[in-house]
Amino acid sequence: MKFISGPRVRAESGVGTVRQGAGPLIAQGPALRPRLSGSAPGRSERSLPGTARPTFGWDSLRDRLRAPRLELSVEGFIALVAIGGLLSLLFPASWHEDPARWLGAFLALTLLSAGLEFVNVELPRSGQLSVATISHVATILLVSPPFAAISVALAVLVEQLWYRKPVAKVVFNSTNYLVSVSLASLLVGLIGNPWSSVTDGAYLIAFAMFVTAAAAYYAVNDLLTSIVIARVTRRPLGGVLRSNAGNTLSAEAGAAAIGALFAVIWILEPAWTIMLAVPGIVISRALRYIRQLETETRSAVASLADTIDHRDSSTYHHSERVAEYAVLLAEELGLPSATVELIGRAAEVHDLGKIGIPDHVLLKGGPLTESERTTMWLHTEIGAKILSRFEMFRSGATIVLHHHESYDGTGYPAGLRGDAIPIGARVVAVADTFDAMTSDRPYRAALAQEEAVRRLREGAGTQWDPVVVGVLLKLIESGRLTARPAGPGSPDGARG
Repeated sequence: MKFISGPRVRAESGVGTVRQGAGPLIAQGPALRPRLSGSAPGRSERSLPGTARPTFGWDSLRDRLRAPRLELSVEGFIALVAIGGLLSLLFPASWHEDPARWLGAFLALTLLSAGLEFVNVELPRSGQLSVATISHVATILLVSPPFAAISVALAVLVEQLWYRKPVAKVVFNSTNYLVSVSLASLLVGLIGNPWSSVTDGAYLIAFAMFVTAAAAYYAVNDLLTSIVIARVTRRPLGGVLRSNAGNTLSAEAGAAAIGALFAVIWILEPAWTIMLAVPGIVISRALRYIRQLETETRSAVASLADTIDHRDSSTYHHSERVAEYAVLLAEELGLPSATVELIGRAAEVHDLGKIGIPDHVLLKGGPLTESERTTMWLHTEIGAKILSRFEMFRSGATIVLHHHESYDGTGYPAGLRGDAIPIGARVVAVADTFDAMTSDRPYRAALAQEEAVRRLREGAGTQWDPVVVGVLLKLIESGRLTARPAGPGSPDGARG
């Protein structure tokens, strides 16, 4: 896994100069490796009791861990990894083989790894997959330490310098691989010699070496990169690790298996390894088409949601603001990173169902009649039905369906009450209401933030989850969240 530039965090020239922007940080994994997106698709939401402390008693501990005096800077951590990578080359070799046997593999795999570093497949949630794990695992199994680590690090260095990455990322990514490959080689040697195990027919031992090499390589590399990402983005380390594993673990295992097969074939008859190029190319092209389809699907659904906001100038960019507020609320509630990501995606399309509401109802300037109100209520069901047809949005369809439920059970469409309402729907409901109150509407002007706060406080426990409202008020009081309705002449458009 590599630390690379992304929309949210971008390293400027010089070690560790990092600035924040607006989007998810991206990380790139070892070979079929993720540039972190954030969430594992399909994860279910965690129910949060309405009267419980939102951070489950960990507030003080979390604040202490975030205190500057206890934090190692990103550049400091990169320096430690660099030192560790160089020192790892001094590890006593845990297994030996005649250099005449593995020198050809060293040269071939170094060139192959350098080439595969440039073969990437786009991920739908901002990121890429690469197939270099195949050659990296093969190198660990074929080349004696420390030359295996040198081979992989050289290949990574070539790719980093080719793209003129900032010094901080060149240093971290190259030495990260020195550490991960060196440790994997050390553990493999504690089991035995891969060459003799294969030639002697000790395939069970060889299999144990393969599993050890792949697991150690992935775990160490993923951990080091995730620490950097967590520190830069202030996200919990556990959440970053879960996101990476959820997105790429199975793909990594498949790539590692091909790498192990490459090693076995090379030991028995090197010429036959060329046959692995065919499945490698086929897999790469298949993944590319799959990811392209997923990306286009996500873009199409997002475009539909944008159409709703553009249909009425008073709701222009409304969904974007709701998503922003909802993510802040979910993070402050201490929800898992996967759930935070799910809530953000659902909030972006929470009004998608309004595409099926007639203009004379949706754009009416005055109060709705009973019949018109019933028609408007259908938008949650329409939206959920549309989203349920797309696998990557299916897990958020429940949030969209129930984001107009009331905490006391008087909402729609199902009349759920209290904790029976999904936590994501409760979060989006508060975020949606806050933005609606503080934005102009055809039937009224925007409310002052103080008035919106007063109304939310009054409705806490009846219309809205009191815990979620309490978190919103806390964010407003601390200045971390303020209403930002679109103003005339602003890029946010007219009215939100």
